Amino acid sequence: MPSVRHPDVQRLLAAQALNGECPRWNVQERRLYWADMRAPSLHRLDPATGENQAWSMPDWIGCYAFHADGGLVAALRGGFYHFDCSTGALRRLADPPYDAQRFCFNDGGCDPAGRFLVGPLFAPRRADTRSGEAPVWRYDGRRWTPVTQPVAVSNGLAWSPDGRTLYHADTRRKTIWARDYAPETAEVGPARVFAEVEGGGAIGGPDGAAVDRDGFYLCALFGEGCLLRFDPTGRLERRIPVPPRYPTMPAFGGDGLDRIFVTSASFPIPAHERASHPADGALFVLEAPVPGLPPTSFQPLPERSSA
Repeated sequence: MPSVRHPDVQRLLAAQALNGECPRWNVQERRLYWADMRAPSLHRLDPATGENQAWSMPDWIGCYAFHADGGLVAALRGGFYHFDCSTGALRRLADPPYDAQRFCFNDGGCDPAGRFLVGPLFAPRRADTRSGEAPVWRYDGRRWTPVTQPVAVSNGLAWSPDGRTLYHADTRRKTIWARDYAPETAEVGPARVFAEVEGGGAIGGPDGAAVDRDGFYLCALFGEGCLLRFDPTGRLERRIPVPPRYPTMPAFGGDGLDRIFVTSASFPIPAHERASHPADGALFVLEAPVPGLPPTSFQPLPERSSA
């Protein structure tokens, strides 16, 4: 049986987020960025002072990554954008690879070479009985390329420390997969089941994830109020309870990348009941069992020469 650890979990921000997601630690700024997907906004939090700056987004924001040349790239429902944090300006980089009336971007991040991978969430704007699945896509600055089998609620995207294993999950199937990955070419191998997760109820399951320096995979269990830590073989090593019932994603941060920041959601709770569930939608922080790795920045492929 995995050990059960009761860490000192501190509430960092009473954010009241509908769908807090995608915490990312900016090493240079020593700030935590995060997003509220369904009340679309991007945030920058100073953990030392509690000051939280927010930028409104024009549509649901699934995820984002720091750009190697400054600012961010953001996966909004209607497209892929560059965001300038100093001016608040959005610049469209690409259309989405799906029908935006039926899907939106969900969890995503950059591979070791700086390519952006992101998966879908089936969220039709009107009643739709057609297939609600699509693959995880890769964007290299030129085109979208599908890289996995179709999934319904893409989550848990992460890489092993050497970049040679890609992890991703489908929350609805309550399954986490691992695949061989070649950082040099972005070639992806066949999926193998890394872990099957119990709990979370009808809408819950494995959500966002991060990998630590020892290669352990840490994911939020949406609907079950905990984080799950798996060793590199897929064995559940420990279950870490957290206050919100709907944690969404952990991220390593702090000066030594030895803290875990956790976002959470409140949207599954009826609006008139949310005041009595203050933990859901808040941001939390706890000590990490092992330090993590800094996030990789987006690095588009160089433009082809016309010569």
